[in-house]
Amino acid sequence: MRKILKHVLVVLAVVAGLMLQSCGGDFNRIQKSGDAQAKYDAALKYYKSADYIKALQLFEQLLSVYRGTEKAEDISYYYAYCNYYAGDYVMGGFYFTSYYRTYPHTKRAEECEFMRAFCEYLLSPTYSLDQTDTKKAIEAFQTFVDDYPQSDKIKECNKYIDLLREKLEKKYFEIAKGYYITEYYHSGSVALANYIKDYPSSKYVEESTFLIIKCDYLFAKNSVEWQKASRLQTVVQDYLKFVDEYPKSDFLKEAESMYNDALALQKNITKS
Repeated sequence: MRKILKHVLVVLAVVAGLMLQSCGGDFNRIQKSGDAQAKYDAALKYYKSADYIKALQLFEQLLSVYRGTEKAEDISYYYAYCNYYAGDYVMGGFYFTSYYRTYPHTKRAEECEFMRAFCEYLLSPTYSLDQTDTKKAIEAFQTFVDDYPQSDKIKECNKYIDLLREKLEKKYFEIAKGYYITEYYHSGSVALANYIKDYPSSKYVEESTFLIIKCDYLFAKNSVEWQKASRLQTVVQDYLKFVDEYPKSDFLKEAESMYNDALALQKNITKS
């Protein structure tokens, strides 16, 4: 029984190998063929069966063959998607851009302009890295919104724009906060105030406002005596503004402690 089972498995393995060779052989034969129509039909078949790498190679050969013909539009369209599905978002974005600029009045132009922006979105890195691609993605989506204000993709575009802007906000908040962490308190206070000015609706505004108190407090405490009084007064003003804007903040207890200490230090300076 074991011998029979082993024989069956060997036969199945041989058959599978022959099928793979046959498939690979078919592709190689088509790839080397001079029959452009057969190559186009095969590329389309590979594309529809989600074999994007093979489809990509065939469509790439056909780009120059059919340039200036009716098929060129379809080939450009499928070629852009092959790059996208293969995970090459740089080339995908490039060819989606090429498509809608070459064929701006076709029914696919809107779709390809959106896909170009989506490729830029996928290239946007984590917030801690350089955000050039994030800014490019926001610009791409905004351009799409401007070009197609009635599109059913507008809601989706706005969602992606919000996500990208949140990433930028996080990036610049962490930069401003970094001054506090590295004990450059005066620079931290200025950077955080600028952050709030630039991103007034950010979810990090409350924490930024609190950190301004902390930066000014630590800056005042470490100042020379003749400058302490005025700098402690800044802490008092920071706190009063904070408690007015965020009366139920989780940071309130710590902020109040710094405020009370600033008042006590002011009192001692006045006595001396």
